[in-house]
Amino acid sequence: MIFVEYDNAKITSSLCCGEEVVTGLYSIANMHPEDGIIIHRKGCDTAEFEEVINTYYSEALLVSNSNTFNEDLQYVEDRPFLSINTTVYYPTWAKGTRLVYIHSSLINQVQGQVTQDCGLLYWINSVSKLTRGPGVLSYQAPVAPILEKLHITDVYRFVAEHYKKRWTFLLLINHIFYEKRFPLYAFAKAQFYKQRHPQLDIASLQKSHSSSEYELIAYDVVIPTIGRPSYLHDVLKDLNSQKLTPVNVIIIEQDGDESAQSQLSEILENDWNFNIIHEFTQITGACRSRNRGVLLSTAPWLLFFDDDVSIESDFIARAVQFINTTKAKCITFACLQKGEKELQLTYKQWESFGSGCSLVHRDIFSKCSFDMALEHGYGEDMDYGMQIRNLGEDIIYAPQIQILHLKAPVGGFRKPHVFPWHNENVQPKPSPQIMYFRKKNFTKKQLQGYKIIQFFKSFGFFRTKNPFKHFMRFRKAWEQSELWASKLLELNK
Repeated sequence: MIFVEYDNAKITSSLCCGEEVVTGLYSIANMHPEDGIIIHRKGCDTAEFEEVINTYYSEALLVSNSNTFNEDLQYVEDRPFLSINTTVYYPTWAKGTRLVYIHSSLINQVQGQVTQDCGLLYWINSVSKLTRGPGVLSYQAPVAPILEKLHITDVYRFVAEHYKKRWTFLLLINHIFYEKRFPLYAFAKAQFYKQRHPQLDIASLQKSHSSSEYELIAYDVVIPTIGRPSYLHDVLKDLNSQKLTPVNVIIIEQDGDESAQSQLSEILENDWNFNIIHEFTQITGACRSRNRGVLLSTAPWLLFFDDDVSIESDFIARAVQFINTTKAKCITFACLQKGEKELQLTYKQWESFGSGCSLVHRDIFSKCSFDMALEHGYGEDMDYGMQIRNLGEDIIYAPQIQILHLKAPVGGFRKPHVFPWHNENVQPKPSPQIMYFRKKNFTKKQLQGYKIIQFFKSFGFFRTKNPFKHFMRFRKAWEQSELWASKLLELNK
């Protein structure tokens, strides 16, 4: 490990002493391409930071101290990475500059492809933003908290270089509408910058240093099902063919008909290589069923599965290998329909969570639950993902471990759920579930930015193209959504 101390934007430690920080980092990385680097401000104690960073990932890792960065970016960032829990080790591309861990190999890859004339704060956030999506694991550690901000002209430049150009216009609208600010110069200057698309070899950063011998895991499977006995039977056969079979397969069978009985008697009588725990309920709902399944689980790992999927016989073996290689505690697998192809080749931090295609450790699923306010609606998987991040854990997407989603034409929730606002004169928009999820998990500015986007996207939806009438109808629909969102939890008890 190499330690680079700096003060007033100049390196004060022995290597490249006196050079500007970013310039010096490129020189140091070239001289020591196999080493990790901790960059720290003069006077900062690195001991606590060294303890919390997970250098197991080494090259494909970027960590800094806690910093909420520019809140302005929340207007244009519609992902969970800026709603940061600063008390835990949180997955986010936003970075501070008091303490930073980065590997020389990553620095060498971005050289010449990232802006370096705006100082360390801009540079490290640019590197983080550009490399997180392809597969660098990026975090904030809950140490040395500070609020560091870019100048407003650099904020607009950052948006131009890391988002689509139209987001600079939307940022300007948000500044004018919500803050009565008119940063016209910053907006105009940003139009001269192009979005950056660096060429990276992420696979070389993710190379495994682990042993060829893998520790096996014990796992249960939770499957909610309704009206698909033949498809479920095929799922069980796929699980039965795995070299490492489940301890328990927990089947929560649902049927909303009060006179209905289980359709799974023949399946349950079969001889399987695992124990089946079966419950039949006339209360439908995937959230309730999965939560019940979690309570019945006893194994240290839990596979959340759907009842109309198909997997190869080496699926679990590959998942176990992935766990041993990455030390991940939550993996979401690629769930593809027939004919779909996954172009992502390397693992990455995932923006959501797959409620029917994820393998989760007990350290996580014992502390999380599917929010009943979102039952029969949307967003329960994204909300579950936010709960995981707020625990200080991460969701790793494994794109090359794949599940075929058959999209069964029978069974399931084929009849749309009728919500209590169905007959309201003013229909809520967005849906109350989306409003609930966003108010619960996103920042105020993220919600405000989303509102502006929805205003433009819904133009014409309210059967008028008169801007004033559209605004009035949109405002009423938004207020109706907020009203019903506040009632969702009570409605789904």
